Order: sequence, then structure tokens, then C-alpha cells
Amino acid sequence: MTLRSLAQELTEPHMKMIGGRIGKVPGLLTELREAVSGSSDTGGAGSTSKQRVLVNAGALDLLNEITETVRTGYADRYGQGAPTLETCIDAIGKSEHPADWESWFTEKLNWAKAEIEAMLRPKKMRRLDGIECPSCTQKVFGAERETCLYLDCWIDDDTAKHITEWEVECKACGTHWAG
Repeated sequence: MTLRSLAQELTEPHMKMIGGRIGKVPGLLTELREAVSGSSDTGGAGSTSKQRVLVNAGALDLLNEITETVRTGYADRYGQGAPTLETCIDAIGKSEHPADWESWFTEKLNWAKAEIEAMLRPKKMRRLDGIECPSCTQKVFGAERETCLYLDCWIDDDTAKHITEWEVECKACGTHWAG
């Protein structure tokens, strides 16, 4: 994916295939901001009062991390103070860059896209309870005694991947197996 298309996907509405249908979706940063501060109607029928839901701290932390990374890179590249996040990304996507900057910006925008999508549309994973990780020999980890091994075997909520495409990940040690 080019730097320009990454910038557009992060900042502008675009067409995307979702559940076998193509539709227009907002920019990923817009979706992330909505995840940070969603609202819900707390009144009865016909009520117009709205009450804010608690802030999603994980989404806010991710937004702040993306903002800091992109704005710092923008300031270093252009030698001036960085404007808003969307303005930075738009300028980065439309500009020509030396190869090292092109590579750095592409890596950071790919990272931002992947993190936002993982937060907003997490993969459906199957827990492998009671099975020991061959790498770290743990079945559970952490203070909450979470399951170590997870199987990625779904394309979407209803469709399983072919068995040769299954992947297993250990949340304790980070080891990953495919095939």
C-alpha cells in the first residue's frame, strides 16, 4: 500500500469490503475518535437528552500514541511545528520524500492502521484452554491466569479458514505458529 493511500484511508472516508459487501466507511482516525468518546441516549422515548459514556482509555491511549509519533515525525521531516494529526498525515501523503523518510512514514502509518483496525475490529480467536505452549511450557499466565494459546481459525464470524491457514499464538511468550 502506498503512503498516499495509507494517508487517505486514515483521514478520509473510503470504500471498503465488509461482510462481502462494498460500502463507504469513515476514515480510521474518525472511527478511533468515535471509539474514544461514544455516547448513548439515556432518556425515555422521545427524549433528546444524552449522557456521555465513560472514555475508552485504550482508544484514547492509542490516539495519543499515534498523534505523538506522527507529529514528531512531521516536525523532524519538515523542521516546523506540527499542525493537527489529520493535517500532518494529509501533508505526508501528498508530499515527495527521500527514500528513508518514505520508508519511515510508510512503516508508521501501516502501524497506525493495523493498531486501529485491531482495536475496532478484533480478530475472533479461539482459546486453547489447558494446552501447554511448546515454547514457554505455560498453560496460563499473568495475575489473571489468562489462557496462553489462541487459535486464529476464522475468516469472519461464520466462516472458518482452511486448516492449512490456521495460526496459533502464545500470549505469554509471543511465539507464533502458522500452517
